[in-house]
Amino acid sequence: MYTNLTTSVGFGTSDLMPAQWHCKAKNGRYSLYNPALTHFRNRLLMAYRVDFGFEKPFRVATAICVLDERLQVVPGSVVALSDTIRCEAANHYDARFVVFGDRLFVHFNNDWNTVPNQIFLVELDPDTLQARSPARLLALEGPRQPCEKNWLLFAHDGELFAIYQVAPHIVLHVDLAGSGPIRCRPVYRTAWDTTAYARRYGELRGGTPPVRIGEHYISIFHSRTHPQSLAPGKPSPAVAKLKRMPWLRQIKRWLREHFAPVRYYGGVYAFAAEPPFAPTFLRPTPILWPEREGPRQRPTASHMAPRRVVYPCGLVQLDDGRWVVSYGIHDERAALRVFTRQEIEGGLESEPQGSVT
Repeated sequence: MYTNLTTSVGFGTSDLMPAQWHCKAKNGRYSLYNPALTHFRNRLLMAYRVDFGFEKPFRVATAICVLDERLQVVPGSVVALSDTIRCEAANHYDARFVVFGDRLFVHFNNDWNTVPNQIFLVELDPDTLQARSPARLLALEGPRQPCEKNWLLFAHDGELFAIYQVAPHIVLHVDLAGSGPIRCRPVYRTAWDTTAYARRYGELRGGTPPVRIGEHYISIFHSRTHPQSLAPGKPSPAVAKLKRMPWLRQIKRWLREHFAPVRYYGGVYAFAAEPPFAPTFLRPTPILWPEREGPRQRPTASHMAPRRVVYPCGLVQLDDGRWVVSYGIHDERAALRVFTRQEIEGGLESEPQGSVT
């Protein structure tokens, strides 16, 4: 199974778009990206974001499909998941999977639709891949930032946990009891030094839900560089006035687009498969680079700041030891990339580049 795979797999929008949503995307300004991935009951499942731009009533929704042994969409398997989700959030951003025992869940966020934003968990029917029950809010005990998108849920020894933050490594306990908001409380915190990586590629942030391999959990995180200034220093009043001119802003945006865009990267880290789940490994360089994915195919309404993006959302290990990472490219398309065991796990048993402090 999963033989003769190409290193990189892309998808056409016609393969991924649910039939009932075609009418919502008449102007062709929609994008399908940020795919999540999981194995469940001998099927490889992929959930992904459908961005309709300025179309209504949906602006952002989530769909789901089944992939075959060639990592292609199984015909007839595409499900308009958002149409079956019942919750107060109208928009469903950047889904991730979590398998808990014999139950399949997806969690998603509502971006900046509320402040702070909200993250929801919904159980899926394993046969129809539709929502089985109303989505439940993940409620954090304690303060939150205005917008948090990358909580990563994982099951361990019959309990459910979530990576709340990568550095420092903060782990939440997730309590599914009851039917209302889901109680999430911090239980472990480990400081570790990721300075060398962050200095070059940006702060470590969440990406793929962790996958257990022996005595470790492995995750592909994302990091983001900060916007680069094209003219550092405080401008004079005359220059400041010029900067407010529409034509100059357009020129400056063009320069940023070509010379100084924000860049997202995908890297590998691991943590111990026992509490307090302390980090054990950080690969010193990314495995996903935006420069290696080709140029953006068209402008997108998702973000005004120019950016080059690889955004990992799913990680699966194949029977032969290879790994498949699912990720979005430039906020406009979905892709899978196959890595060897050495590319993901190489150095796992050595001293971490980011050491626990």
